[in-house]
Amino acid sequence: MLQIPQNHIHTRSTPFWNKETAPAGIFERHLDKGTRPGVYPRLSVMQGAVKYLGYADEYCSEPEEIMVINAGEFGVFPPEKWHNIEVMTDDTYFNIDFLSRRKC
Repeated sequence: MLQIPQNHIHTRSTPFWNKETAPAGIFERHLDKGTRPGVYPRLSVMQGAVKYLGYADEYCSEPEEIMVINAGEFGVFPPEKWHNIEVMTDDTYFNIDFLSRRKC
């Protein structure tokens, strides 16, 4: 599993979402808009499961990385990586934290 570098700190969090309340764009292939380079997303699942699909670029038809994150687990995604997520169960409940390099 990808690890967040030790010199990174928590900078912000999303609200807790389910499949109805999450922004629709999160389920489509995207780069994180408004996120500075080098910021690591960490998705935490409270209930259900989420599938992360990471792509080499915006055009590749097949993901090069697939990760299933179950309730009580979290997944760390690489910065600046094309990706989307899929909610695996109707009761899935999750949020995303963002961690960036500590400023000296």
